Amino acid sequence: MNWESGLAAVAETVKAIQPRARLAAGAIDKWQADAAAAMFHLSRVGRDEGAPILVCILGGTGTGKSTLVNRLLEANLSTTSFQRTFTAGPVAVAADPRVIPNGWLGLPQAAASALPARGDGDHLTVAAHAHPLTAKMVLVDTPDLDGDQPVHHAQADRVFRWAEAIVFLVSPEKYQMTELLPYYRLARRYALPALFVMNKCECDQALEDYRKLLERDDAETSAFAIPRDDAAYEPPAAANLAALRARLGAVSPPQPQQKQTGAALRLRDLLSRLRDQIIGPLQDQQRQIAAAAAALRAMETPPAGVDVNPITVGLQRRLQQRSVLYLIGPGRVLDRIRQVPGMLVRLPRTAWDLVLHGRVEPAAQGTLVESQLPDFAANLRDQFRIVQSRIEDVLRSFPASSRWLEAGRCADCRIDPDEAGKIATEELDDLKEWLQRRWNATPRDTALLLKLLRYLPGGKKLTQWTEASPYLLAIIVATHHAFFGHVDLMILGGYTLATWITERLSNEVAARTRRTNGAIAERFERLAHEQIRRCIEWLEAQAPAPRQIAQLQSEADRLEGSLPP
Repeated sequence: MNWESGLAAVAETVKAIQPRARLAAGAIDKWQADAAAAMFHLSRVGRDEGAPILVCILGGTGTGKSTLVNRLLEANLSTTSFQRTFTAGPVAVAADPRVIPNGWLGLPQAAASALPARGDGDHLTVAAHAHPLTAKMVLVDTPDLDGDQPVHHAQADRVFRWAEAIVFLVSPEKYQMTELLPYYRLARRYALPALFVMNKCECDQALEDYRKLLERDDAETSAFAIPRDDAAYEPPAAANLAALRARLGAVSPPQPQQKQTGAALRLRDLLSRLRDQIIGPLQDQQRQIAAAAAALRAMETPPAGVDVNPITVGLQRRLQQRSVLYLIGPGRVLDRIRQVPGMLVRLPRTAWDLVLHGRVEPAAQGTLVESQLPDFAANLRDQFRIVQSRIEDVLRSFPASSRWLEAGRCADCRIDPDEAGKIATEELDDLKEWLQRRWNATPRDTALLLKLLRYLPGGKKLTQWTEASPYLLAIIVATHHAFFGHVDLMILGGYTLATWITERLSNEVAARTRRTNGAIAERFERLAHEQIRRCIEWLEAQAPAPRQIAQLQSEADRLEGSLPP
């Protein structure tokens, strides 16, 4: 397998999943930069041996990297200052800027507008300078590794990943800095030629201690020393600035086999980091997303808990007052016939007014008093907020989704609770329209019984009385024995018919009420499920799809399988 094509396939898949891999965004950015550097080194395995080698100077704050560049090239090319962390970006010095590969460092190149150059983190600043060293190499000054600005460390690390040779620079105060030790090891692992320099040296003891440190770290034991400007110390001839310049001019790229071995190890490290910092976290996120989505799907939608009976109770009473069967239903007829005097006393005030005065006060006929009704819209809004709170509780029980919530990424998937309030408003408006149509309508059972009465002896007169007031029917039946015949048989012998008609009457309002309640509950449930669906879609959009992660894993495995053991 061609390593370049294999790495390109992996990098392309990483790029495809990047928009949805938000929690791993930092790791992906770093990996992509290192992958581009690895691709550059793979392309240089068979390069022309006469091409200038890319050498970077790496060190801590205040060690004098810019000063060393200027001394090596014997010109004021890179800005120096007594201020720490002064170099803001990489500065490359070359005899001909065209020898620097296009896209090196993954940054655009810009010619230095003035010398000395300070550098800029957004691009590679290039200074042209003819010198015996620049005829063989491109010397790159870098920001510090250990400053108080992490962006400077990232820029220095980027240059190290792309460099073909390294000059490690320390000072007597900072030669034990721990930030450099990993780079010593990586330089050896990737077969990068490396030189070790102590700047501002004032005695042999400091240089010797530095050499011992390098020996303990199993690095190259030779080290060079550059004295402080005002120091009386002069380093050995084999370790002074002239020796360093000569040694640096003799640096050459490793042999193709060494370079290939270093490139293979670089790829192994890159794939290992891919699994540990990208694939592993993404798989863990997918497990959390699947668990959270399952919990949301299984979440029981709370019942709407809305009952519109307060609205319909007035209608129910109105229909009962106008219904014949309200008085002649089963179990009531015989009692009323036996107790006519007491019944007359207990007649409702509306019946007394109708019997004695022939009128009924409009207020007694029943009205809808909306001011006494519950605020169903507010009730539904509150309950929908409870649904959203329960969803949020589920999401906060998983670390990944909890972090996404904290970042405010779920705002777009939340449904406005006013949408729940609209459900009650719309359904109740429909119910009120039905109430207006039914409010003064004659109940179906009364209309049916009046129709039957017209065909009985004396039914015409009885119908007139009944139409005047249904309460009078029981009185007429109890006091006018002449009408006990067919009417009595129809009433007393018609319990089954009366029961059926009574149930139909009482169920008419109840059924309409249940229908409204059911419509509200059903629409509320649909809205709650829509909220759950949106949250699940939002969850799944926060991380790459499982098939993408599996594809990335497969491509990484194929590339690693092609590397030498």
